Amino acid sequence: MRRRIIIGILIAWTTLPGLSAAKLDSLPNWPAMGIPVINYTPETNWEFGAAAQVYFKIFSPRTSIIQVGGAYSLNKQWYANVQGTLYFGNQFPWLLQFRAGYRNYPDTYYGTGNQPDADGTYARTGTPYQSQRAYAYVQPLFHIKHNWYVGAHAEYMWERTRMQNTDESVKIVMPAIGITAQYDSRDILYYPTKGMFFKATVTHYNRIWLATTTLTRLHVDWRHFVPIGKHIVWCYQVRADMALGRDIANAPFQMLPSIGGQDLLRGIPYGMFRDNTMLVAQTELRLPIWKWIRACVFAGIGDVNDYTHWQWGRPKAGYGLGLRLTINRAKINIRADVARNNIYPKWNDIRGYGFYLTATEAF
Repeated sequence: MRRRIIIGILIAWTTLPGLSAAKLDSLPNWPAMGIPVINYTPETNWEFGAAAQVYFKIFSPRTSIIQVGGAYSLNKQWYANVQGTLYFGNQFPWLLQFRAGYRNYPDTYYGTGNQPDADGTYARTGTPYQSQRAYAYVQPLFHIKHNWYVGAHAEYMWERTRMQNTDESVKIVMPAIGITAQYDSRDILYYPTKGMFFKATVTHYNRIWLATTTLTRLHVDWRHFVPIGKHIVWCYQVRADMALGRDIANAPFQMLPSIGGQDLLRGIPYGMFRDNTMLVAQTELRLPIWKWIRACVFAGIGDVNDYTHWQWGRPKAGYGLGLRLTINRAKINIRADVARNNIYPKWNDIRGYGFYLTATEAF
């Protein structure tokens, strides 16, 4: 099981004065920030890298963001990526979402399904494997009316994997095209206090354009942000993913939806549960503490399943507490969360906890 310790030091570059007022609205409008990062996992040993984010309003009144990051480990493993959302236009607004990267990184395969192991527990040890992956996607979305956007989706993924104690590598190539519809009435992009966000995407992979297998993936993401007091926000998210196809039972496991990680059902180890269907609901109560410091209480519940042989299992749950440090007028937050899961019931079992330090909100 992967455990990670993340240590970050925030460095900001700005031509504006530093923090000099108590109100959030008086925070400096930092155009960029960088976070030197030190990670540790049993698979990678110590890992050193950096992440940076740039914010600007060149093409539109809305704030665009570009994020870049990378790291290198003492085990000679590394990753690099870039992602962002660019907003364009006033009279005919549109946006471009993109992500691309490469990684030479270890991971763990825990199998598929939501049922307990032979000993009756849901805890899984998994099989470590080495993975080299290149990936990219782009989504141009065009404004239709009110807060609705529609557009195309294109992506590409290449991955070579080698399971522990084997010499054979398996390669998959998954180019895809699709369509996307999005509704966004959030008042603030990175820390909303009211509004809704909805996104639905249909992505198709096909052997005709040299994909390893033919399948279709459906993705739905709905978020609602409700102000319930002075600077107090209650929000929730419902997310569903499904992989469909005639030969879905033999689809590469990397293409199946999974739960867990720093954003989706915090507390559950990433990838421990995966199958061709996934459904998660999570909620947060976001509270002010002092000046630019905030807190949150969060909980989530969800599971995976096989739609061809549906079997109900015990829902997987995660819950915890978090702190937020707002760093600029766009209300970008440094996020620190401590979460607990229901997979390891003993309170003194470190595997029952997840620790996350990152930028921006989980949803």
